[in-house]
Amino acid sequence: MKVIIPQEVINCISKIGNKTAQKNGYKIYTALTLMSKRQNKHKYFPVPSTYLEKINKRYKRTLNALQEAKIIKPYSRIEQHPQLLFESIEKKYYNVSRGICIKYKFLIDISKGIVEEIDFDNKRKYRWYSIIENSMAELGYEGKISRDTFGRRVHHPVIPIYKEDLKNKGYAIIDAKCSQPKLLLNIMKDKGIIDKRYKEAFQLDFYNYLVQNLELKDRQQAKDLFMYFLNSNGYVPNYKIHVLFPVASKFITNLKTKNYKDASSYLQREESKIWIDDLLENIPTDFALPIHDCLLVRDREVYEILDYCKSKYENIDFEISFL
Repeated sequence: MKVIIPQEVINCISKIGNKTAQKNGYKIYTALTLMSKRQNKHKYFPVPSTYLEKINKRYKRTLNALQEAKIIKPYSRIEQHPQLLFESIEKKYYNVSRGICIKYKFLIDISKGIVEEIDFDNKRKYRWYSIIENSMAELGYEGKISRDTFGRRVHHPVIPIYKEDLKNKGYAIIDAKCSQPKLLLNIMKDKGIIDKRYKEAFQLDFYNYLVQNLELKDRQQAKDLFMYFLNSNGYVPNYKIHVLFPVASKFITNLKTKNYKDASSYLQREESKIWIDDLLENIPTDFALPIHDCLLVRDREVYEILDYCKSKYENIDFEISFL
């Protein structure tokens, strides 16, 4: 792809190792320019290390060189250190447990420079993208495959039409029962947070539990209420779901940080890590399409893939349905 390379970048990368190292350096720089399109009002943009590692395992060498040359700058916070008495230092800010990656911003104008052709194809680095692309082609569909920034969900042209177009044509869906409520339970468990009543709700069926205890009309209203519960950060007017699940409500409230728009974004990102970055990336088939929190597969392969999903995530209640 064609990329504008400022002279400062050329001077910097020319000092990085041999020709192979420099070639990889330009790939990392190209990745940064693409990610910079998602910059915030302060011009910082997220730079996931897992993404850069897929491009080149020694990506830190390029990042360090660009920082030393004052081409990029990491987002940092001022932290007080008692050992230094009254002194404070700047420290790069990121939080692995919360999924918050480090952010950078460019200190130079990257719109001016020499236009170069860089051998860079970020899509081919991910198996999940190739599987979606090939699966769509097999079905006779074409169109854009994208991934949003809110919850890292994948979007493609088959999602809105698969129920009608693929009905009775040999395909099945692998889904997760009460996906997001169960995901919230598992996240809290991993963090050592216990809400006994929230846990008990899954002994029946989470949405049916809400119907019974909050006098709702049906499961759909229960699903809508739970989404409201997430988006409103643990409190819903006129419905005492926060009283029903006080610990879970408090946990959702604490997710409201400047790094997440709301708890819904957080859960969608965690969900995407499971369904896209892990299951779809490593799935034992060459055909599969993600439909948010489920996978569309060939019906003749569904039980093999179901076993694979269960082996990786014993704490998720997977279920299948045939189109």
